[in-house]
Amino acid sequence: MNDINSFLSWKTYLFSIAYRITGSYADSEDIVQESYLKWLSLDTSNIHNPKSYLGSVVARLAFDLLKKASRKKETYIGPYLPEPIPEIMEGVDEEKINYAFLVILETLNPFERAVFILRESFDFDFQTIAKVVGKNPTYCRKLLSRAKQALKSRKKKFEPDPKLHAKLFLEFSLACAKQDTKSLSLLLQEDVVAYSDGGGKVHAARIPIPGIIRVTTLLKQTTKKLSDPSQVYFGYANQTPAVIGYNPDGKPIFVQMFTVNGGKIDQIFNIVNPEKLKGFQNLNQLRKLGYIRKPNLFAFVLITLKKKIVSLFDLAFRSIQKNSS
Repeated sequence: MNDINSFLSWKTYLFSIAYRITGSYADSEDIVQESYLKWLSLDTSNIHNPKSYLGSVVARLAFDLLKKASRKKETYIGPYLPEPIPEIMEGVDEEKINYAFLVILETLNPFERAVFILRESFDFDFQTIAKVVGKNPTYCRKLLSRAKQALKSRKKKFEPDPKLHAKLFLEFSLACAKQDTKSLSLLLQEDVVAYSDGGGKVHAARIPIPGIIRVTTLLKQTTKKLSDPSQVYFGYANQTPAVIGYNPDGKPIFVQMFTVNGGKIDQIFNIVNPEKLKGFQNLNQLRKLGYIRKPNLFAFVLITLKKKIVSLFDLAFRSIQKNSS
């Protein structure tokens, strides 16, 4: 295997390391490209474990970028959300990461995040991790323990029943499309929170929006602003069902996802910062490859009919009860 093929065989693995550490699709692509150029400039005959060597190179580049990004986040306008990446949902593998978990990782400092990811997700030894973050192995163990404790207090069940999530996803999308705030409110937890990441690039709520009333109002307003509903697509982003919106020119304008807790929606993520939508460019190619699709109108019809049937049965039952009394 020559140097180029050796690198390409680990490209997905390297991207996964960079993306989990940085939470940035664009930065991860740049990191992998930079590591590739470094690889080509090396005498690789003495490198016996290319995967380990390249993993360490990418980890250091990602960690350095993460430290710089953490300073920028302090002045970031509005909530900061990770960049979503498109996926085809054909089973979960170790190189994929749930979007809700990426959001939780944002609560860790750069050292905690890098140590946690490298140890828990990629099984780096502490000697290698120490070289990446510039700390001794003993301190890295403490950082890992601290990160685990911080995540334990925030971590929820990130992977609810896929059928339930898909059902809620369709009902949520239908309620938004119909501007049906009553149906929408029935899908939301009382303490639901909506986060909108515009980064000051486009108009977006600059604080998290809590509560059913405020969230339904926000969703109704944002849905109403869609000038062309035909430019709305369904897909998956980071293992999560997502609604993706495009403008008439085919440029992505938003990605929307939510998490489920207790059978209802408890968090809604709206990514509208154009700099964080680069993974969803090339609309035609994404459609051709099966990453996104037009909404399933047949499923919408079934949901509507089901609700009408349930309502009719409910009315009939109440009528029977009234007559019998």
